[in-house]
Amino acid sequence: MGTGNTAKVISRGGGKVAKVFHAHIGSDFIEYEFTIYKEIAKTPLQVPKLYSFEKEKYALIFERIDGNSLMAKMKSNPLFMPIHMRRMAEWHADIHQCRDLLLPLLNDRLASRISQCSDLTEREKEKILFHLDGLPDHERVLCHGDFHPDNVLMTKKGHVIIDWADASAGNRLSDTARSVLLIKYGGLTSSPVQRMFRRLLAGYYVRCCRRIGPFDMSELQKWILPVAAARLSESIGEREKEALLKLIHARINE
Repeated sequence: MGTGNTAKVISRGGGKVAKVFHAHIGSDFIEYEFTIYKEIAKTPLQVPKLYSFEKEKYALIFERIDGNSLMAKMKSNPLFMPIHMRRMAEWHADIHQCRDLLLPLLNDRLASRISQCSDLTEREKEKILFHLDGLPDHERVLCHGDFHPDNVLMTKKGHVIIDWADASAGNRLSDTARSVLLIKYGGLTSSPVQRMFRRLLAGYYVRCCRRIGPFDMSELQKWILPVAAARLSESIGEREKEALLKLIHARINE
């Protein structure tokens, strides 16, 4: 049904799928993801049911979700894109209403990824980590960690939010900043029209989020630097990397 960097998803029948991890993925990583999903299952959010962890097969067994992604719906009829973005902002706010889950701390995850980034100098990483250390860390709501239109499936029964492996507890504005950067730069191409459109779309998403849960733009902007730097540690395209590095260097030198 699909293959990613860490696993492939295959149909199991009986309304189930197996997320089978590749041989190079350690059992500790799978156990960690299993623990994350068990915490997410405690929330009232629309998420796939987790049935079991088959250790001998390196597989997590989930409920099968049939539907198209929110991204596919947006592409099929761009005129409805503003409506879909408003709904996405509402669902993001629902995520941030969840608290008191046993999850990794978001700031710790950001710091770890920034430290591992090979595209930044040690001095640049020190500056970014110092900046991160000064950001508020007391809110600790549920943060998805990778919330974008491809991680929302539209089914006959409504929306289902998938891919919770990067979930953590932290400041909601960090999670919002991550989504804004993904909308603006994720999978970026060289098309100037696309760049302009995505910049406008990211701005619209921020406005939608502020209507639902008001916040000061300056507070959101403080999270852009560390979130962008952490993104660099992932496997991303060259266009996106160039854009993020340009953004990071501009922020560091302000």
